[in-house]
Amino acid sequence: MFIDPIGTGFSRSLPQDDKDTKQSEKANFGEAEKPKETEFWEVERDLKALGEFIGRFLSSHQRWLSPIFIAGESYGGFRVARLARKLQQEFGVGLCGAIVISPALEFSLLAGSDYNLTAWATLIPSFAASAAHHKRVQWAAEQGNLQAHIAAAEQFARTTLIPLLAMGDTMTPDQRQIAYEQMAGLIGLPVELVERLAGRIGIEVFARELLRDQQRIVGLYDASITAIDPFPGRVNYEGSDPTLDGLDRLFTGAINSHLRDTLGVETDLSYHLLNLETFKAWKFELKGEFKQGFLGSVDDLRVGMALNPYMQVYIAHGLFDLVTPYFASKHLADMMKLNPQIRPNLTVKHFLCGHMFYTWDESRCLWLAQMKAFYHNATA
Repeated sequence: MFIDPIGTGFSRSLPQDDKDTKQSEKANFGEAEKPKETEFWEVERDLKALGEFIGRFLSSHQRWLSPIFIAGESYGGFRVARLARKLQQEFGVGLCGAIVISPALEFSLLAGSDYNLTAWATLIPSFAASAAHHKRVQWAAEQGNLQAHIAAAEQFARTTLIPLLAMGDTMTPDQRQIAYEQMAGLIGLPVELVERLAGRIGIEVFARELLRDQQRIVGLYDASITAIDPFPGRVNYEGSDPTLDGLDRLFTGAINSHLRDTLGVETDLSYHLLNLETFKAWKFELKGEFKQGFLGSVDDLRVGMALNPYMQVYIAHGLFDLVTPYFASKHLADMMKLNPQIRPNLTVKHFLCGHMFYTWDESRCLWLAQMKAFYHNATA
């Protein structure tokens, strides 16, 4: 069962009375009004709606005793990690497994600052993999081993970059220069740029600068994909992301064809592949969670795994994904301090691709084989 949360896909909130029905009719005739779905566009209400739907579906189809798995991608991965606890603790839904695809698990790792240091480090291995793919590093020239190059980037991120950022001005200029040169060699950017930005390289900078000499931009969601930079002379990149805006028309056409032609869905509703109204109206309210202003899901995942020591968890990423870098989840998994009894229940895998790694034939086939083994083990 594929669930589109309210405000996405065909999912809408139903009118509850005559007043709502009349407002809905007005909206259909073009009279602007605030979407009623906005009450669902915050974290806890969104999770509650998903939990309610899952419970009702299990009841109406008599599937409460069936093996139950949940899966989610990107922000849906955040949802799955939270639901791993909430479904079991609040809705009584026992889970065999949770599949977390290209997730944003902790929002503190999505943006670095002068004071939030770890986020900068979690990007480095994805930068290194992407630079190697485009033959912008010495590794590619020597036809070396990609995994060895990525492993070197992971080691640099943990043992060199984090101390460099943490020590600030207390590190000697010579030590800083050595680190900058090592970083430039790993991620394929000029050492002068790395030095000017003091080792803090954001995804927009990397995407713009890696192939600037070719007047091309790399995709944020899949840095193996490139597009022409329409404004190469401007300071900031002002074009579109080739892996978001460039692919929107393809996925919109595919899902509409599948739902309407193959499955025979008849509706005048528009399918919201990406709903900007939801994006702009979404509220990240902490509601008792005091984590320096950032929401996270790893605590809930840890509790869910402790509540159910049989539940299996599979986290998957693409190596070329800059938006939700794979090393962030690998770092978090290493920080979860799972009990030795349940640590084998957590699997973290990476594929040679981007955010939607299943769009690559090789990665999709490999993932399918791994999922078959995962379902088998989780239900054994």
